[in-house]
Amino acid sequence: MEAVAGERVEPREGHGNEYILVAERIVKRFGGLVAVDNATVKIRRKTITLLIGPNGSGKTTLLNVIAGYYRPDGGRVVFEGRDVTGLPPHRLYHLGMARTFQVPQPFPKLTVLENVLLAAKRHPGESFTAPLARGKWLPVEEELVDKAFSILRLVGLDHLWDHPAGQLSGGQMKLLEIARTLMSGAKLVLMDEPIAGVNPTLAHRILDFIVRLRDQGITFFIIEHRLDIAMKYVDYAYAMARGRVIAEGRPEEVVSNPLVIDSYLGG
Repeated sequence: MEAVAGERVEPREGHGNEYILVAERIVKRFGGLVAVDNATVKIRRKTITLLIGPNGSGKTTLLNVIAGYYRPDGGRVVFEGRDVTGLPPHRLYHLGMARTFQVPQPFPKLTVLENVLLAAKRHPGESFTAPLARGKWLPVEEELVDKAFSILRLVGLDHLWDHPAGQLSGGQMKLLEIARTLMSGAKLVLMDEPIAGVNPTLAHRILDFIVRLRDQGITFFIIEHRLDIAMKYVDYAYAMARGRVIAEGRPEEVVSNPLVIDSYLGG
């Protein structure tokens, strides 16, 4: 019997509890174009998994299916043992899955601190009645501000807490996006080119920070083209071409796979 989105499902053979996410036999079509063709990826807990492939290979489409921005035309997505296929992004966000984008999209006129606070789940400011009970929501507000400052110190943006987010550099905006995922309490973070357009020094800093978060128990699934920088930081890799997964394994094995090399050379 087909699982209903949101229901817990029994792990299939080879899945088990070691995987925080299984996207299985995913198909996504746009008219006559098959952007993702029967692709399967399994993400182990507390790892950094890399997804590579040439432009147009289906990487971002697959990420968008997993994150709930597209509903798949086939296959299923299981997150934390629960079928979440087709659930919208806000539902997945509350379940512990967060996504960042290649081009960060903060609220430019809000301060850095305010941008982080907006990521908090069930913020008392979201309630119509909370302002009437100041004594109840004020301690929660103070706790959230303390948590936000701790996160900003962790990512090295605490000295910019009162600056409008629109004044940050591109690299700083990427750090702000990571800070917002931490504020949300995400267990799994999907990232589309986290070091694109960032100078090498800051790129290494961002990836070092991601490694530290992995060691604290957060799982990452990352699309990245700058393999010369990213390879040393990741635990496992998948490669896509023409909508299909063509290789998986240790990062160095995947990038040296003849099918992967041919896909980048247009073979």
